[in-house]
Amino acid sequence: MTLSLYAIVDRRPKRTEELGRGIARQALSLVRAGEAWVVVEPAEPRPPSPRAIVAHDRVIRRISKHVPGVLPLRFGSTAPDRAAVQALLAPLAGSLAGAFDRVRGAVQFTLRVSGARARLPSPRAGGPGTRWLARRIARQQVPEIAAVTEATRPYVREVRVERVDGAGRALDRVARAPRQLASVYHLVAREDVRGWQRALTRAIEQLPHDVTVTTTGPWPPWAFAELA
Repeated sequence: MTLSLYAIVDRRPKRTEELGRGIARQALSLVRAGEAWVVVEPAEPRPPSPRAIVAHDRVIRRISKHVPGVLPLRFGSTAPDRAAVQALLAPLAGSLAGAFDRVRGAVQFTLRVSGARARLPSPRAGGPGTRWLARRIARQQVPEIAAVTEATRPYVREVRVERVDGAGRALDRVARAPRQLASVYHLVAREDVRGWQRALTRAIEQLPHDVTVTTTGPWPPWAFAELA
């Protein structure tokens, strides 16, 4: 039977039954793959829908309560059998240790930034390669929330940024909605969550009146689960 895959974890829970059931209501189990385990459900994947994707995330959040290191897998990930799961992870063995070190004991918060775009200097100095690199670096920065970035820095293990391109801005203008600027992902150790929340609350009060931040979480570390 096809196995639906939920997450790669760094250790086995004390009791496998703590993992519960998947979205097909079948008991979850573990497949040993080198130094890691993969949480699987013996079931065909459900058709993609908002309800199924939310249920998938809910299962991964439950898993996260019982193991310190979780690398969530995308909705719809499957393997034909346990041997295929092991073969799938074999080439990634060298990357798993570093990936688990990054996410172990941590959760993700997502910050959606909207409002007025900060004026950034256009890179003119240097050759084409230098200007391309400057633009690439700029896409990983969100100067509109500099106060938030600085205040939360002591509590954030790692940051990922996705700035919205021109097409997204055009849609915002048509909808007459606040212009979405970026999605920012903070990886925060569980023991630092309260400190991060206090720092975030104070920093948001210092933002320009035309910039807003909507925060969700804590979530499993979806934005930090890559193995490359």
